[in-house]
Amino acid sequence: MTDHRDPVDARLAELFGAWRAEIDEVPLPSLVDPLRAVDVVIEATAGFGKGGGRVHAPPDGAGTRPPGVAREDTF
Repeated sequence: MTDHRDPVDARLAELFGAWRAEIDEVPLPSLVDPLRAVDVVIEATAGFGKGGGRVHAPPDGAGTRPPGVAREDTF
């Protein structure tokens, strides 16, 4: 059976295959510790189910106001 593939496509597939094999040879260390990540998420969302909506209170002077309260100086 003859190969009817384009020689350029065949060479490109060969190059990508060699590159993939080279990449797979070197193990990549984990970028995130899964156990630590779970702990951080649990800690950050601890107050959400108990009527709290914020993880941390805003700093003094942050300019926050309740929803629906418009600034008087905008008109």
